[in-house]
Amino acid sequence: MIYGADRLYADLTALGFPVERITASDGTPFLVIRNFEVPIGRFAGRIIDLGLQATPDFPLTVASAIHVRSDPHLFDVSDAIKGKRNITNSALGPEWRYWSHNLGWSDPKTARRLISKVNKVFSDA
Repeated sequence: MIYGADRLYADLTALGFPVERITASDGTPFLVIRNFEVPIGRFAGRIIDLGLQATPDFPLTVASAIHVRSDPHLFDVSDAIKGKRNITNSALGPEWRYWSHNLGWSDPKTARRLISKVNKVFSDA
């Protein structure tokens, strides 16, 4: 069984997502889904780039955040609300925003479930 970035890449590709591997300036591996259409919530229909940090042991664990690139930003750093919404700069660069969110990772631990959790973040935004 494979784990980490290779597993996440294979699983997201199998789900039909166009996935690109990138490395942040600090060496952290990410997978980016280009032209991801937000399916639900206040940003439904917006086309973004969605960055997912590739944990070394995926699918056992996932990072507790998503990285979003959009123009204009869906949320910017100034939109952070203490205790409710944590938006900061991203390790992926100045055009990206880090959205901190505990995804509540439990079984089934699959890429399909990860995308479902991401969609819940957008639903609750």
